[in-house]
Amino acid sequence: MNIKNYITLIRGILYVQEIIRCKSINRAAEENNIKAPNLSLIINNFEKEIGTKLFKRSSQGCVPTKQGRKVAELAADLREQIQKIGNWHENTCPKNRVLNIYISPNMELTDWSEFEKNHPTIKLNFVEEDIMADVKISNVPPTNPREKYTELHIGSSLKQKIWVCCNERNPKALEFFDFIIEKLLLLYGQSTL
Repeated sequence: MNIKNYITLIRGILYVQEIIRCKSINRAAEENNIKAPNLSLIINNFEKEIGTKLFKRSSQGCVPTKQGRKVAELAADLREQIQKIGNWHENTCPKNRVLNIYISPNMELTDWSEFEKNHPTIKLNFVEEDIMADVKISNVPPTNPREKYTELHIGSSLKQKIWVCCNERNPKALEFFDFIIEKLLLLYGQSTL
């Protein structure tokens, strides 16, 4: 099995656990920032790959089959191992911190080098997909209603809204979030949160 196959397998296992937790493909998709038809296709392909049905689907939601429950058990073990790897990395590689930043294509971020000067152990990586971001800066509200964000209204005569979303579990993301909010408030003195 090559790495691509492993990634597909891991993704399928983790999504099965999410669907079971949420009791619905739609809710699991919404909470994981993926479209429900795409998640359904991933699960269908995963079921074909392993040769067994994992869910009984109905208009009331999804109920796992015996095999689906077994996959969810494996997912719990897998998540635990992934968490251990993440903790190991956090504790052993403090100088290799990369913070993924997404900025809407119609926006520009200046003075971010000041943050890197003040936080030399953090490298900012600007990503093109907001799903990969630790911090998102956008003039479009977040699509995920569960996503935490700060909404800023800037300007005096013509107001513009900016949404800054942050992965609250990542302390480095919170530091950059605070930096961005401070910069916006300094730039637009009459801004309100």
